[in-house]
Amino acid sequence: MKFIRTLSLVLLVGCTLAASAQGGKAFLKEGDALRKAGQLEQALEKYGLAVSVDPKLVKAYQARAEVNELLGHKQAVATDRRHIAELVPEDAGFGAAAAMAYLEVDSPAVARRLSEAALKKDAKNMQALQARIRACLKLGDLDCATAASDAAVNLKGSTDTYYLRGLVRTATRDYQTAESDLDRVIAWNHLYEPAYVAQAEVQLAMYERYTGPTMQMRTLEKAIDKCRLALELNPQSTDALFWRSKAYAAQKEYAKAIDDISRCLALGRTDRAVYLQRALYYHGYGQHQNAVNDLNRLILEDPKDIEALLLRAECREANLDMDGALKDLENAQKEMQGNAAYGTDARRKIDESRTRIAQQVFEMNRESDAPRLTVVEPHSRDSVAQVSAALSHLKVSGHILDRSLLKTITVNGMSAEYDKEEKDPQFFAVIPWSVSDKEIVVQAIDVYDNFTSVVLKVERSEGVPPVIQLTAPLAASDRSITIESGKESLFVEGRVSDGSPIRLIAVNGVNASYAPDQMNPEFSIKVDVKDRDRFTVRAEDQFGNGTDQVYTLVRKAPEVVAVKPTPVGGGATAPAPSRTGTTWVIHIENSNYRNFPATQSTGDAAKMQKAFSNYAISRTINKKNLTKEQLDRFFNIELRDLVRTNKVSTILVWYSGHGKSVGGKAYWVPVDARKDDIYSYFNYGSLKAQMQNYSESVDKTVVVSDAAGSDASFYELTR
Repeated sequence: MKFIRTLSLVLLVGCTLAASAQGGKAFLKEGDALRKAGQLEQALEKYGLAVSVDPKLVKAYQARAEVNELLGHKQAVATDRRHIAELVPEDAGFGAAAAMAYLEVDSPAVARRLSEAALKKDAKNMQALQARIRACLKLGDLDCATAASDAAVNLKGSTDTYYLRGLVRTATRDYQTAESDLDRVIAWNHLYEPAYVAQAEVQLAMYERYTGPTMQMRTLEKAIDKCRLALELNPQSTDALFWRSKAYAAQKEYAKAIDDISRCLALGRTDRAVYLQRALYYHGYGQHQNAVNDLNRLILEDPKDIEALLLRAECREANLDMDGALKDLENAQKEMQGNAAYGTDARRKIDESRTRIAQQVFEMNRESDAPRLTVVEPHSRDSVAQVSAALSHLKVSGHILDRSLLKTITVNGMSAEYDKEEKDPQFFAVIPWSVSDKEIVVQAIDVYDNFTSVVLKVERSEGVPPVIQLTAPLAASDRSITIESGKESLFVEGRVSDGSPIRLIAVNGVNASYAPDQMNPEFSIKVDVKDRDRFTVRAEDQFGNGTDQVYTLVRKAPEVVAVKPTPVGGGATAPAPSRTGTTWVIHIENSNYRNFPATQSTGDAAKMQKAFSNYAISRTINKKNLTKEQLDRFFNIELRDLVRTNKVSTILVWYSGHGKSVGGKAYWVPVDARKDDIYSYFNYGSLKAQMQNYSESVDKTVVVSDAAGSDASFYELTR
């Protein structure tokens, strides 16, 4: 009984395998019919079904590889031919064909393994030998390529084997043997186009070796002639055009070189070598900006391309773009770190170039104007500053206008903090302050040793700090505030009282919204309280007297909410209504400038309508030709009061007018702005955050700057 069961199982497996084989052959037959009818895509589908049913059906893999070859699917061809080589390892021809297929998809390492496996089965397989030669050449293993090429020639001296040996001898710099081998190829077959191109490459290599002008010119003429013959055989040969362009360039015939290399691009060859070569020609021909354009493409694809960076630095220097040249040299030097191809000499040359160019830039920009210095803090009038009598340290800040970078800024002999890479920087210093100190001396020296100094006499003022009173949310006597357990933001309102004007109100270091020109101003701010258990309110008056008040946050325990079960009938409950609110549009339109050209309206209404089409606008406020003072007052006081009164939830601001970017910051230009004074511009960088602090009702702000910038980067900064 056991024997019968075993026999039945064997017969069942055999029948199944037979059915699978029969099914695979049936699909193969259908695929062949479709292929004969020219329906290649449908044939591929049938061949795919054939190999899925019978994974060992070699003919199906062969047929599919042939169809994929017709369709140009090189990777699929390589994969199928590799399957065949694995299924029939004893046939060296299949392995050789697979190796050639992997060379087509630029996988020389795989091609080499396959060719060597095939040669173990048949050491005289010519296709496998040729595949090994090409793979070793691509991998840079010249010993392997030499041995394989010699073996191929010894096996059969043909045009193909001598051509390949000529390529190998060129790579090993045995130019005499290479020239002899390639001459033999052309003598046997004058239509062998690649041999002419290879001959041109050999002649250019020999040109580099010769020192005598006669021999050099002879090799260049011969290289050009070989490329001409190749182009007569194949006018679309980008290799012939490429090498002829190099020969023309060596003859200083840059116009002809550029023409040939540009034809390569027109014929579809767009690899790195072509763009780099054309950039070299443009550079040699004096068309440095064209060279920069080609190099930009290469560096965009590979920002670490050291050769392209160094060449672009040369071109930029020739174009007097010294800053760009310095930046390229800096990037190239950075990429050289850890790169064995560039040694100490290469880095030393870059250091010398950077020093030389930096000195040129320094001398080109030399000027004799003294810096213009303005002290903002402490507040002063007629060169007299009032300072609180209670201070032991004094904060001094301001800004400097100068066409050059600053070397030093000091306050009473102490160095101030400022951005040393920024022109027109702001500075800040905290200096010890005693009863005996009578004046503040601020000095600035630029890199050309131009000097300026501002001296402020000091009068002692009251030392009473401001008083902070929180009006919302309500705080207990111990300054604790109870909030919901999951609350992530808190809207804080209050008032600061003092006998002097207030210069700062901030919560956790973020400036609050308040009217700086009002005595005892009210303030408001939306505070992020996520993962916080306290916040600090700080207020300072104009004399430097400051107060810090810390408020503790107490979170309520989360409430347990009973969930009403869904009715058996499955009726869905109506969704809660979404929160809606009032949306206002603020249009600031500056056109009538005093020191800048007037701007023309370019359909702002249509652009605003398109940009804000997703909002239901309740009111639009138009403001035209605002000065710096009017812009400050409108956003600090007027708009804030209107938003609070009308419970506005969404504020959309559209600005049209001139814009300017300085030191990586973007500014709007008021109508009274001066071209040489950055502090007469309106810095709108914190405007969105400022409007969020107008009122608790505000939950969304949008600022669109449709500004005409004076430099190319302004558009990117403001969009």
